[in-house]
Formats: sequence, C-alpha cells, structure tokens
Amino acid sequence: MGNWSSRYNYNSTDVNRYAPSNGGVYRLIYKRTEKFYVFYVGQSNDLKRRLLEHLSPSELDTCIKRHLRDYTCYFRFIEIASQSERDKVERQQIQEYKPSCNG
Repeated sequence: MGNWSSRYNYNSTDVNRYAPSNGGVYRLIYKRTEKFYVFYVGQSNDLKRRLLEHLSPSELDTCIKRHLRDYTCYFRFIEIASQSERDKVERQQIQEYKPSCNG
C-alpha cells in the first residue's frame, strides 16, 4: 500500500489536478484556529469522481455541506485498488479520527 497524499485545498480545481480516477480512501479535513480536523472519511473506486460529487450542489449530506460552507476545507487520499483493503482502511480511519460527519 502507498502513502497518503499531501493535503490539498478542497475545491474542484485541486480535485481535478491531484485526485486520481483510481480506487482509494479519502479524508475530508477542515481547519479551525490553526488546527486541522477530519470531518469525513470515505472510499470510492474513482476518487476524483467521488470528491467532485461531494462538492456538487446535489450533495445530500448536510453535515458535509455545512463544513464546506463554514470552514476552509482540505482533502487527502490514498490509492488502494482492492475493495477489501479499502474497507479495512476506511474502518481504521473512522476509528482513529471519529469524524463528525460519518455519524
């Protein structure tokens, strides 16, 4: 398994520039008072598509929408081809960060 990406600004320009159309796990992060907090962990077989979906007006998750509206947000990802490995890493990340939008 590879390494987590750098932290990028969470906007469509940076998603299109940095996120691959490969499978993996991602973290959505916000910054408050010089500290960073993970507010959502997810996975997809196409990271770029999924990250862009969260930014679209059709995003249904009100928690994610609120963070995107109220904070400067960022994303990180790790490419993982195997679905079972993505499931495992996603679970580990949720346990570690306890993101508020993962319910």
